[in-house]
Amino acid sequence: MNQELLEYIRNNIRGLILESEPLRNFTSFRVGGAAELLVIPDDSLELEKAYRFLKGKGIPVTVVGGGSNVIAPDGGIEGVVLCTRSRKARVEFRENGMVGVDAGVPLDDFIRGAAHRGWGGLGALAGIPGTVGGALVMNAGTGEGNVSDRLENVRVLTGGDEVRVLDKSQLVFGYRTSTFRNTGWLILSADFQLIPSEREETLEEIDRVWKSRAEKFPLEWPSAGSVFKRPEGDYAGRLIEEAGCKGMRVGGARVSEKHGNFIVNDGGATSSDILELIDRVRDRVRKKYGINLELEQIPLLSKPRVKRD
Repeated sequence: MNQELLEYIRNNIRGLILESEPLRNFTSFRVGGAAELLVIPDDSLELEKAYRFLKGKGIPVTVVGGGSNVIAPDGGIEGVVLCTRSRKARVEFRENGMVGVDAGVPLDDFIRGAAHRGWGGLGALAGIPGTVGGALVMNAGTGEGNVSDRLENVRVLTGGDEVRVLDKSQLVFGYRTSTFRNTGWLILSADFQLIPSEREETLEEIDRVWKSRAEKFPLEWPSAGSVFKRPEGDYAGRLIEEAGCKGMRVGGARVSEKHGNFIVNDGGATSSDILELIDRVRDRVRKKYGINLELEQIPLLSKPRVKRD
């Protein structure tokens, strides 16, 4: 990283700026080599400023949210890793349940904070890790609903360096996918329309959802959530279990005995271990059922390129 560029970033971007920072400290799998430079802007305004500057200078940029659905490479990432998750990211409660949320706000914090103010509608998503921006990219959800259900609009920075506010009707959301998966647009913030709720009842619902997740999933181990998308008409976890994959391991990566669609880091796993185990599980399921499981998690590239229009 050019020293002049580094000094500009330090002097002009409000947030946390770390050189040669191990990505294992910022991913839920707890794997990954060092980011040449890791930048965590304070809020959506600083995020936009940082991205515009880096892109304008042709510096490779990798954008991550809470690091909860990605597999960071062992060799690290060149250029800048722009991490949106920030405790200084803003939530603005307006009239009649309309809430503006920066992309870097942790999803669970948003849901619980709204419940404390008497607003609900997203309680079924409690406990899903990651940020609001990352949740929108993946259309995170459960069988009870998705993050897009209460969405009104999204403010984005396009590949053409234009800030646009897009209504939900202008966007496409599907099962663990959205318009944002392939556009290269940077989500800056979003507006949600929540519904009135009784504070204590909503908080109790959130606690029940958390308890249910802890009973079903191996939350006690580092992981990145569900490894594979649900195949049509079936469940990845069932197929993996029936194929005899529970407990399989490569190095420090292991298929959870608690839930087959979770790979956990039970100590010293590398991203290479995880990717190799993913391949072995997918191969077993393919041979037994003829089904090619589609990966839900996103392997990051060692040498990313800035996306342009």
